[in-house]
Amino acid sequence: MVTSVISFLSDMIQMSVTDGKERRAFEEAESMHSYYSENKEKIKKGMNEFFILVSAELEDASSRKYHEVLQEIWDYYEANLLDKFPYIGGDKVSGTRNLTGAYYFVAMGEVLKKYGLSLEESGHLMVLVYERYYLKMPGLIRTLMGKIYRNPKILNKMLLKKDAKNAANAVKNPGSFETQTQIPPEEGYDFSYHNLVCPLSIFAKKYGYEEYMPYLCNLDYVMFGVLGAPLYREHTCFEDGDFCDFKLKNDATPLPYWPPVFSQDNPYK
Repeated sequence: MVTSVISFLSDMIQMSVTDGKERRAFEEAESMHSYYSENKEKIKKGMNEFFILVSAELEDASSRKYHEVLQEIWDYYEANLLDKFPYIGGDKVSGTRNLTGAYYFVAMGEVLKKYGLSLEESGHLMVLVYERYYLKMPGLIRTLMGKIYRNPKILNKMLLKKDAKNAANAVKNPGSFETQTQIPPEEGYDFSYHNLVCPLSIFAKKYGYEEYMPYLCNLDYVMFGVLGAPLYREHTCFEDGDFCDFKLKNDATPLPYWPPVFSQDNPYK
């Protein structure tokens, strides 16, 4: 989990630039990679750290004790997702946690379907998890991070370094996240970067979880919103097939993140 501003940014900022090699990583993930088998307990612990934040809601939705429904979600995750994840660098890169963490929510949604919850209702639980997670952070840290997100000079410096690290990792592990910072930023914005390949999206399309992608993308608005950073996105790898754009505008107010941004009367996704 987040231990510093820099590690937090490493966990949350991700993009990739490849020439088609990224799909090979997914095609080759025929059996569970040793990284995932060796780190099952850590990954399961991370799942609990998220879902404990909505334990009451999960109990109400399933009419089961929290530990029982959590085990059910984990069983689905382990049986249907974990063995299919491609190796994209393990603990050396933040993208691994982004991939494994996002699919906690997919497993939750699949399990909750049997209890009659709609995709939208599961999407709302996703928002509650993210909102409560970031609100748990000390106010001073949230304030500091919000200031960093509103400082293009600092962001550009940090992410240009991240660009190089991600590019090197992508050579060794096709399909991993790679950052492409936009300098100058796109017109009308103070900072912008593109994600040209999204492993979350590729995985969803390969294994039939497409319906979750708009809700997973909406979680970016939750994180940025809680931190007071106005995020705008008009492209996604999943929907448009070209890139995901992350654009920040310092003189704006963060968009409301529920109902999901993609369902609101605006051009943002």
